[in-house]
Amino acid sequence: MAPLKFSADILTAPPEELVCYCSQVSKGEILAAMRAGAKTLEDIKSVTGACREGHCKELSPRRR
Repeated sequence: MAPLKFSADILTAPPEELVCYCSQVSKGEILAAMRAGAKTLEDIKSVTGACREGHCKELSPRRR
């Protein structure tokens, strides 16, 4: 299995990089939700489906 590639700083990460590993939500999807009017974390979670599984800490190479 190939190691996961990720940016050390999410601000410089490409849009296709996963932010939510448990729900497979990318940085680009989060930015699109914000451009479409999502203003709060709850808005972003509702629009993208992020943070639904609760296993990102275990699955993410960032461990958060």
